[in-house]
Amino acid sequence: MADLALLDASFASQVIDRNPTRVSQSYRLGLLTDARLWFWLHVSCTGECQRKLDENGHVTIFLDWYLEENGILKKQASLPLQVKDTTWRTWAVKRVKPGSWVVVVRADDSQWVCLKERCDFSIQVKEDRKAAGGLR
Repeated sequence: MADLALLDASFASQVIDRNPTRVSQSYRLGLLTDARLWFWLHVSCTGECQRKLDENGHVTIFLDWYLEENGILKKQASLPLQVKDTTWRTWAVKRVKPGSWVVVVRADDSQWVCLKERCDFSIQVKEDRKAAGGLR
């Protein structure tokens, strides 16, 4: 969708007061509450996007979650979120397992929504060593 842009985006171990507790490019599964990983974003909706927002009261975006399996990204979930103002912070949570995860933010017309030049967001979720049978 034209004029829908990411102002900020981040993986998080949780969201507190509408702000993420940011995580780095990798995270241990045991540090996530109930193996849940959050993806937080702040969007801007102007021009054509704002016209649709004014007409419908919201604009729907999707967080597409992919897991890499044998070198191929396989979609695991597509979580819809509603944008209800010209600047909007929102998030979704997904139960994850160890592996390489990628999230793509997509508008309802299937166009990717990017943060500057970055259009996909990846993180490595590592197995907790203690859960895997001790230290190696």
